[in-house]
Amino acid sequence: MRPPTLRVVPLVALLALTGGAGACAPAGTEDDGRTVRVGLSAAFSGKSAYYGQDAEKGIELAIEHLGRSMPEVTFQLVTADDECSPQGGAAAFRRLADVDRVDAILGSPCSSGTLGGMPTLARSKTPAMTFGSTNAKISEQSGVGGNPYMWRMNIDDSIMGRYWTRYIADAGRKRVAILAANNDFGRGAADLYRKLLPEAGVELVATEFYDLGASDLRAQLAKVRAANPDAFVTFAEPPDCAQMLRQMRETGMTVPVYGRGGCATAEGIRLTGDPALAEGVQEATYWTASEAQRPLLDGYRARYGQDVPPYNAALAYYGMLTLAEAVRHGGTDRAGILAGLKKVDFTTGIGPIRFDEHHQAHPNMFILRIEGGKIRVLDVVDTGK
Repeated sequence: MRPPTLRVVPLVALLALTGGAGACAPAGTEDDGRTVRVGLSAAFSGKSAYYGQDAEKGIELAIEHLGRSMPEVTFQLVTADDECSPQGGAAAFRRLADVDRVDAILGSPCSSGTLGGMPTLARSKTPAMTFGSTNAKISEQSGVGGNPYMWRMNIDDSIMGRYWTRYIADAGRKRVAILAANNDFGRGAADLYRKLLPEAGVELVATEFYDLGASDLRAQLAKVRAANPDAFVTFAEPPDCAQMLRQMRETGMTVPVYGRGGCATAEGIRLTGDPALAEGVQEATYWTASEAQRPLLDGYRARYGQDVPPYNAALAYYGMLTLAEAVRHGGTDRAGILAGLKKVDFTTGIGPIRFDEHHQAHPNMFILRIEGGKIRVLDVVDTGK
């Protein structure tokens, strides 16, 4: 596990970025009342190391933007490697809360890390908010009747699945196969779709799993092809989706692909090596670049030299803004941030952020299609309705 790193940077409220008004809530940390220590729990090692590397960049950019309007509050960022595993998540959450003494935890972007870390929060009474984990169990186990310290900014697979399976059915698909990552993200989503697809009138004809970073997916693709689907749904991160699309071409598979993960992303297209391989891929997701996110896009280009940030960087950016909004409403210590999260109600580049009784926010869902190597937005769904 990578040792934690510490960065001290100014934190600001969202007044300048959101147009809000009013004074900052009274500070109340154990130290000086002006400092917030936030821990980022994410994978920084192994095949999922890009989770943490990208998220860290997004948070740093958010802090840079926030620093223009509330420099009197100091933000200290600490990172811990959760290895994208339940055991790693538990260790990272405990270390951030007990050793690094953070006031709040952002993460994990990986469902396995979040599910592993959640049970550790009650003892230290540390609030935590994931900005990228999509396993439905997280919200099912949070808020009313569950964990009072766990929150989720992003929409989960149960929310997206209800819309996405109906969309697939409306496209005339009758027989669908699933190819999913062999982790809490992929298996959790596959379990949901086993129920949701038949409810939408679509037969599920095969379900296959692959290990993250696998170099050869031909065996799973052969089984999918043998089931004779008229489409298949994949739960895959950008590197795995790119590998999948390359090997589909090699094996002559032409079945339409409906993604839920990182297929219709700038990095997913780039990693295929040939944008034509991704032509026609459609995806349901919780982030895509748009004019509504101009501060993020311009800032990321200026700071890191990339026109489009990886989606984990973008979601972490909005996660940091959401946490800052909680600080503005509640204060700077653990209890204040927890109280502030209950009052969060503001609009971001991905839509409105406010939490329901299970600590689940309902920002927008985006339905995308890759056309000519570019990502086209087909629809924006208000999931709060």
